[in-house]
Amino acid sequence: MTTLNVTRIYLRVSTEDQDLQRQEAIIGKARTSGYYVAAVYRENA
Repeated sequence: MTTLNVTRIYLRVSTEDQDLQRQEAIIGKARTSGYYVAAVYRENA
């Protein structure tokens, strides 16, 4: 039986010096680590 690792990712930035583009590496890392990314939530605070 194969186990499917599922994750949801929440990306949040709170200052003007941060941006969501740099955090895209998190999604790539999750996928290369064997996770299925079911959803990505993004927030600019």
